Amino acid sequence: MEVLVRDMLGAFISDDDVLNAYLFEKNSLDANIKLIKTINIRHNYEHEILKGILEEVNYIKSERNSFIHSIWSEPSAKDNDIFIFCSSPKMKFEKEPNGKKRSFGHGKSVRLTFIKKLVSRIDDIMVSQEAFVERLKNFDLEYWMPKG
Repeated sequence: MEVLVRDMLGAFISDDDVLNAYLFEKNSLDANIKLIKTINIRHNYEHEILKGILEEVNYIKSERNSFIHSIWSEPSAKDNDIFIFCSSPKMKFEKEPNGKKRSFGHGKSVRLTFIKKLVSRIDDIMVSQEAFVERLKNFDLEYWMPKG
């Protein structure tokens, strides 16, 4: 998914996949998304489709990070599913009427079926990203027409 965001960015820049990989390989996912949005202000290429892809990538990234950076409990079975509590090791600050409250270990309960659905969403968004890259590679942004 992240490599495909880089490929999407590269398709706006050059037909040279090696050059694009070299230019953008060390960028964060957020940096590449920001560059795509900035470049597409000029080109306005498939704006709504691109917006939908990038929103889905951001959602998946957020969920993925909540799993990767969490401390997982032991799985437990309930309601014909497996549950895991993912708690964040980071301190959380909350405003309360009489000051700020600090807390550790906040998190959320996650169902195995949710993780499976997230994996399916990743597969779906990667198909959309690949199709977007192919269309963009076959389109001349300078003359606003298909290449060839």
